[in-house]
Amino acid sequence: MARLVFIFSSVANASRQAARFGSGAGEINNVAFYQDCDAIREVADKSAYVVDFDEVNITYDRGVNQNGTQIPIANVDPNPESDACPIEDDIIRNGDRIIVRVSANYQPILTIIPIKPIKVVSASARTFLISIPIVGSALPSGFSAETSTPSRTPTSISFTDVPTILPSFTSTFIPASGNTPVNVTPANTLPPTSTLYPSNTPLPTQTASITPTPISCTGLSGVSHGPLFITRSYMEMDIINNSGHRLSTAQIYLEWNHDTGHKNGDDPTLRLRQITLDSQIWDGDIQTPSAYITAFYPFIPIGESTIRFLFNQSYDLTDGTERIVINISTPGCTNYPVDSRN
Repeated sequence: MARLVFIFSSVANASRQAARFGSGAGEINNVAFYQDCDAIREVADKSAYVVDFDEVNITYDRGVNQNGTQIPIANVDPNPESDACPIEDDIIRNGDRIIVRVSANYQPILTIIPIKPIKVVSASARTFLISIPIVGSALPSGFSAETSTPSRTPTSISFTDVPTILPSFTSTFIPASGNTPVNVTPANTLPPTSTLYPSNTPLPTQTASITPTPISCTGLSGVSHGPLFITRSYMEMDIINNSGHRLSTAQIYLEWNHDTGHKNGDDPTLRLRQITLDSQIWDGDIQTPSAYITAFYPFIPIGESTIRFLFNQSYDLTDGTERIVINISTPGCTNYPVDSRN
């Protein structure tokens, strides 16, 4: 009986350790832990001291509902007796689980003991944490952002030229005796050298001082948003920028029901195809549970605008994961992201 208890303990420990390993964040040799089936089974087998495990099955689900019933992932059997490893990396998302089921057979060493063979089974599930959107909540103290200010225009000084005066020639006649002509040498009288006089008196030199204008993203001068709407193939949300400044974005983060969001036809998946914000457009093709949109950093205009996400098919079924987060890079607003859940 002690050997039976020890086998039971080994099976339970093996399923726990294997599920813990498979749910870890990161990867080895470009393979995520939850996809490394051989490594998961190896972790389980290391717990087998006095018995060899008959089966180590690996599968996945989307957690459980309020009644404790498993929520399946599309095209993945959540039954712990099945084996679905490896799973595609564009299917798993935050909140999904890996389930590892380990089994071993027990029977007495001495056949005279009247106990029939027993199958010892243990299944453990662990939740995935694939990615985390990091946002701030504290405003840096003692910081004021500068707004763009036009450069100082230098004082214009116009000059008036004194007109050039041509030299005047005065001939002096010198009488001579007889009929021999005498050369007449003109006496030249030149005016003083021309001098330029400014028409305006130059202003004394001034040193310009720049007073930083603080940008506030809180209270009445903050950035807020309207509710998140899903209409036809769009997910959209209004943004209200009351800061009085056009703001720069640092990153856009999106979550959506990518695998079962469309209910008609053979393909239930939703792929993100386009994003628009105030005539600024991003085009692409993404099918993941969540995504940071790269190479798209639109400006948030002053006043009210709408950010809209377009999918390849109609968005028919929501699963509660829908979320939009817009991080702002403008100083003074960096710690106040626009989050559809707040």
